[in-house]
Amino acid sequence: MRSISTEAKVGLFVLVALAVLAYMSFRVGEYGFGHKKGYLVTAAFDNVAGLEKDASVRIAGVEVGRIEEISLKNGRAQVTLRIHPDVELEKDVQASIKTHGILGDKYIEIAPGTEEVGYMRPGGEITRVEQQADLDRLLRELGSITSDIMAVTATLKDVVGGEEGQTNLKAIVSNTKELSENLNRVVTQNNEKINLLVTNLNRASGSMQKTFASLHEITDKINKGQGTIGQLVENREIFDNLNKTLASLNKITEKVSQGEGTIGKLVAKDDLFETLNRTAVSLQNITEKIDAGEGTIGKLVNDEETVESLNAGLKSIDRSMSGIERYISRADSFRTFFSYRGEYLMSESNAKSYVNVRIQPREDVFYVLGAVADPRGRRTVTERIADGQTVKFEEYDKGELLIDAQIGKRFRDIAMRGGFFESTGGVGVDYFALNDTLKITFEAFDFDKDRNAHLKFYADYRLFRHVSLTAGWDDFISSEGNESPFVGLSISFEDKDLKYLLSSIPISR
Repeated sequence: MRSISTEAKVGLFVLVALAVLAYMSFRVGEYGFGHKKGYLVTAAFDNVAGLEKDASVRIAGVEVGRIEEISLKNGRAQVTLRIHPDVELEKDVQASIKTHGILGDKYIEIAPGTEEVGYMRPGGEITRVEQQADLDRLLRELGSITSDIMAVTATLKDVVGGEEGQTNLKAIVSNTKELSENLNRVVTQNNEKINLLVTNLNRASGSMQKTFASLHEITDKINKGQGTIGQLVENREIFDNLNKTLASLNKITEKVSQGEGTIGKLVAKDDLFETLNRTAVSLQNITEKIDAGEGTIGKLVNDEETVESLNAGLKSIDRSMSGIERYISRADSFRTFFSYRGEYLMSESNAKSYVNVRIQPREDVFYVLGAVADPRGRRTVTERIADGQTVKFEEYDKGELLIDAQIGKRFRDIAMRGGFFESTGGVGVDYFALNDTLKITFEAFDFDKDRNAHLKFYADYRLFRHVSLTAGWDDFISSEGNESPFVGLSISFEDKDLKYLLSSIPISR
C-alpha cells in the first residue's frame, strides 16, 4: 500500500481547517447554509448614536436576536430586529438602548410584557421604546451647572472670607452654643413639670378613650334597637303612626280653614267681627259720656265732692273689713278646676274619656282626682295551673272605670306628678310654654316585668279660655300592639266659672 506523503497530509489538514473556519464564520455571523432564521420586528428611536448593525438584542441579559438593519424614516431612526424563532414577544414589550459596562458596545434590551395582551406577529412594531440620553446635551448642562457652582462659591468666599466673615462665623457658633445651653437649662429646671404635663396628657387620652368607648356602646345599643331610644329608631310602626297623626292634623286644619265645624265657623264667620266692632263703638260712646260728666257714673267721676264722700266711706269700710280680708285671701288662693278630655284613638277607632277634678291649695301644689273610660277596659292578670304549670291569663273588663289620683308640684315651667294613672302607679311631667298656652306632657305608668311600660306623650294647645286641642301618642312602645296616635278636645272650668254660669241660668217662679 502506497503511503501518503507529508505534503499531502499538510494540504489535507489545511483544507479541513479552512472548512471548519468557514463553518464557524457562518455560525458566528448567524449565516446558515440556507436562509436566515427568525422573524423581523421594528422599533423607532429618536437617537441611536453608537448602535451598530448586527448588535445584540437581549432579554434579561440573554441574547434573543440581532440588529438586521438601521435606517432613517420620518426623521427618526428605525431599527429592524431579527428575533430567534423560538422566542415570542408580547405586544406591550419595551425596547431600550443599553451599554455593556461604561465604555462597552451598545445593544438593545427588551423588557417583557404581559401575556394577556397577546403576542407580536412577524413584521410588527415595538411601540414602547425608552429613549437614550444625549451625552453631548448632558455635558453642556453639566458645564452650565459647574459655572453656577463656581459663582456660588465665589459669592460665599466674598461673604465668609476675611476677618469680618470669620468674626460673623464665630458669633454664629457662639450664639448657637449659648442657645443650646439655655435650652438644656430650661429642660432640666422644668423636668418635673414636663413629666407632669405628659402624665396629664396620658390621663386625658385615657378618659377620652373611655368616653368614646361608652359612646360606641350607646350607639351600638341604639342600632340594635335596645332601650327606649333604640325602639323609637328601629320600630318602623312608630314613624308610620307619626305620619298618620300628621295627616289627621292636616285634615283638621283644612276643615278649620274652610269654615267647617264649630271652630271653623268661629274662625271664618264675619258676623263675629262685626259684632265686636259694634260693641267697641258702644263702649266708646259710653266712655265719652262719662268723660263729659253725663249720667250717674259721669258725676261720680267728675264731681270732686262726690269722690271725697265716697273715699271717706270706703276708708271706714276698709277698716271694718281688714280682719275679714285675711280669710278671703286664703279662700281665694284655694282653687278648684273641673275638666273633661276626649281622645279619639286612631288605631282603635274609638274614644277614650277623662273626667278630672284638680284641687290647688297653693300656686305650686295641686291634687288630681278623676275617672277614665278606656275602650280597652281595665287589664287584670290571673295565674292558673294548667298541666302542672302556672300560666298567666290576661282579662279586660270593658265596663269598669279606671281611677286617677295624683299629687303634683310645679317648678316654674315644669310640673312633676306622681300617684295612680289609670288605676296603676306612675309618674308624669308637664312642660308649660307660651304663657301656659301650650302644655307638653309625658306620662309613664303600669310598670310590668312581663311587658313594656305604658308610655304616653301628648300636647295641649289652648284655643280659647276653656277649650284646648290635644294630640299625641298613647302607649307608643307597647309590646302588645296597643300603640295608637290620637287627637281630641278638652274643656276646663274653674269653680268660680261654674258659679257664674249657675247664677246666670234663669229660674222660673
